[in-house]
Amino acid sequence: MSAERLLRNQRLRNIVPPRVKAAFAENRVRLVRVSRRSELRNVYHCCVHKTGSQWIRKVLADPDVYRATGLRTYAYAPRLPEERKNLGYSGLRFDTPFPRHTIVSPMYIDLEGFEALPKPEPWRALFVMRDPRDVAVSWYFSSTRSHPTRTNQSLQRTREQLRALEEEQGLIFTIRRLQDYGLFHALRSWNQAASEDVLVVRYEDLIGDDAGERWDRVLDHCDVRLTPSERRSLLQRYSFERLSGRAPGQEDPGSKLRKGVAGDWRNHFTPAVAEAFVEVTSDLAAEIGYPA
Repeated sequence: MSAERLLRNQRLRNIVPPRVKAAFAENRVRLVRVSRRSELRNVYHCCVHKTGSQWIRKVLADPDVYRATGLRTYAYAPRLPEERKNLGYSGLRFDTPFPRHTIVSPMYIDLEGFEALPKPEPWRALFVMRDPRDVAVSWYFSSTRSHPTRTNQSLQRTREQLRALEEEQGLIFTIRRLQDYGLFHALRSWNQAASEDVLVVRYEDLIGDDAGERWDRVLDHCDVRLTPSERRSLLQRYSFERLSGRAPGQEDPGSKLRKGVAGDWRNHFTPAVAEAFVEVTSDLAAEIGYPA
């Protein structure tokens, strides 16, 4: 598929309401014959924003994953009533379990909220960590250019504020906004969460040189029993090159798949931005394994 066609398709996807996209993703597997049903009642894909959440959701929603597990993906966000949206990570709480035999993906939630969620046994959870400096840069570009705002008036107001600022001041605004939204707290809360049921994995590892091995850990943890060749085909279908039409590192600031690399914060963190980041987050980056 040409880059021009990919861009056109992405623009079309951006105008489709989230509820419609979620329903399509969940229903596309209905005609797939399940070869094996996992004993897991639920799998939870937990994360913060700008950690490849929609990309990972696409992988987990693939018909081959459904065929090997009998677990269909479930998106809670489009189903939230308006009064429960945009409450931040600490405001996301659930009193009732999600539908059984589903992969709940993505869940933008802190560890406290996840632990309070009623979860039928047996279950597995995945949390995707990412360098918070790259999160801030990615959120800035997404909010100023690429993320659709047609159904999100709050983001449209934020976009207007950011576009009135130079990049340096816009990034400082972003860091403070993410702090208020609870994103940095959410990252910190999950740092020591790894257990038999919870796998904490780095976004950087999922796109790095050893991505195949890291994805094997993810798929094994989520009880997705595919052959090695099936796993390679699965990941190839959702590679950055395949989805964007570009090689990793080739930037398109207006695309939701902007650059596809780790460490881009170094190209945008001026001394003033770095100072603001430390002032707001203290030693968060080093604490969760991302030294300067």
